[in-house]
Amino acid sequence: MSKAMENYLHKRKIIVNSAKTLFLGKGFTATSMDKVAQKTGITKQTIYRYFPSKMDLFKATLEAAIGSDKRDYVFGDRDIKIELFDFGKVFLQFHMKKERLNIIRLIVAEGRKDKELSRIFYETRQKIHGFEIFISYLQKQIPQTNDTKFLANLFFEMLLSIRMPILLGIQGIPSEDEMVLHVNKVVDFFLAGCKFSPRDK
Repeated sequence: MSKAMENYLHKRKIIVNSAKTLFLGKGFTATSMDKVAQKTGITKQTIYRYFPSKMDLFKATLEAAIGSDKRDYVFGDRDIKIELFDFGKVFLQFHMKKERLNIIRLIVAEGRKDKELSRIFYETRQKIHGFEIFISYLQKQIPQTNDTKFLANLFFEMLLSIRMPILLGIQGIPSEDEMVLHVNKVVDFFLAGCKFSPRDK
C-alpha cells in the first residue's frame, strides 16, 4: 500500500470515528459538519472531499460501528438445534453491545422525522447481520416451508425480544448466562413452531 493511500485511510478513519462519537452522543440533527471538523482538526472542505454530505458520513459511521467486529457466520452440518443455538448466540451478543443499542436509540429518536436516516440504517443492518446466509441455511434445513424469509425474520425478532426493556433503560444488558438461556428458549420454540424433527430430513 502506498504512503498516500495509508494517509488517506488514516484520515478517513479519524473522520469516521469522530463523527460516530458525535452522532451517538449528540444525535444526527445536532451533529454538523462544522462540529466534525472541529473535533477532528480537519477542515470542513477536506471532510467534504471524503464524504459529500452528512448523510454519506453517517452511512460510513454506521458501517464502521455495526461492521467493526462483524464475522461471517458459517453453518456446518451439525444438528440444526446446535447450529441455530450457536448462530443465535453470536447474533444476540452482537446486538447487545452498548454501541449497537445506542444506534437503535438514535434511529428511534430521529428516524421518524428523517426517513432517509431509517432507510440507510435498515439497508446497512440487512447487509451485516447475516440475513441472506441464514435464509439460505433454513431453505436447506426446512424445505417444507414456502416462506423462509418470514421464518428468518421471526427467528431474529424472537432473539431481539429482550431488547426493548434495555433500550428503555428498565433493564441492563443481560449476562452471558441469561443470553444463553434466552437463545435456548427461542431455538426450542422456533423449531417446535416449524414442526421440525430429524425425521423431516
